[in-house]
Amino acid sequence: MIFNELDNRTARERINLSQVWQAWIEAEDLRRHSFLGTMAFEQRDGTDYLYRRIGPVGKSLGPRSVETEQLLERFKATREQNKTRLQTLSDNLNTQAAILRSLGAGRMPIVPARILRELRIHGKQTGLRVIGTNALYAYEALAGVVFEEGATATGDIDLLQDDRRRLRLLTEDKTFTGLAKLIQDKVDRSFQTRSKRDYRLTNNDGYMVELIRPEPRPAWKKMAGAESPFEGDLVGAPIIGLQWLVNAPSVDAIAVDERGFPAPMTCPDPRYWAAHKLWLSQRDDREPVKKGRDLAQALAVIALIKERLPQLPIDDTFLATLPKALADQMTGPPEKKPNPGPNW
Repeated sequence: MIFNELDNRTARERINLSQVWQAWIEAEDLRRHSFLGTMAFEQRDGTDYLYRRIGPVGKSLGPRSVETEQLLERFKATREQNKTRLQTLSDNLNTQAAILRSLGAGRMPIVPARILRELRIHGKQTGLRVIGTNALYAYEALAGVVFEEGATATGDIDLLQDDRRRLRLLTEDKTFTGLAKLIQDKVDRSFQTRSKRDYRLTNNDGYMVELIRPEPRPAWKKMAGAESPFEGDLVGAPIIGLQWLVNAPSVDAIAVDERGFPAPMTCPDPRYWAAHKLWLSQRDDREPVKKGRDLAQALAVIALIKERLPQLPIDDTFLATLPKALADQMTGPPEKKPNPGPNW
């Protein structure tokens, strides 16, 4: 499994896309924080009061006065400024996507990219991390390379949940929603679970979204975020060996989907991801075909780190966090010292 460096034009346009996305999501965060709903004067018992309403919830900001009239005018003016800025940035995103499509720079399939955008829009800090094969899109974006064709092919996306806290996703009316409903409403209504309390969604094309979490220690320990408060929502499947990845430092990257649009990703530090893949490749209960791919992906990411990501050294400090057998594999076989005597 090899990777190729991006050409200068593609690298530059990807940087431009990331910058426009960052400006867009900041403006969108501001809209969702400050400009949802309405603000207007409403009469109560013969007196006008300024009300701020979001969905079914209303809050009085005081009776009509110079101050509340100015507050209303500021709200209207800044909301309009934000609306104009979002429209301009949306147009710029469309332009950048078209440029990247023309360069053949699309990478991630459209469905997982849409899921990742909606997760970021509806939750600034969800605690979800992308693991599995899709993480390669983030690591190649960090390093300014692309992996060889086929290396990133997969029919699902694995979302690792930090079940020490609840997953919080906010709707437009500032109420919480479940992960399954968000994906069904915003990405693809054909996504369905197989049964109640399922950890997997599957759409009509067979693409799967899987929610997983570390197996608690002890196994019966109840984690705060293990159960969703929403009926029919996904329930993360506890899996052994994921504690490394949920506790590892995270990295953020902007991948590019097949249509040239940004896909914001949060993944484990690639050193820990590679170590986890090495561990999987040695497990007796792992399917042989998957074990071979795990090993190939781990070695490819280790090579990527050594060649392109010097800010993430595979040094003694990092290796000390791993079991010795894995640490030895991360560094490769020791160099043989020349024999000063005859080579009998």
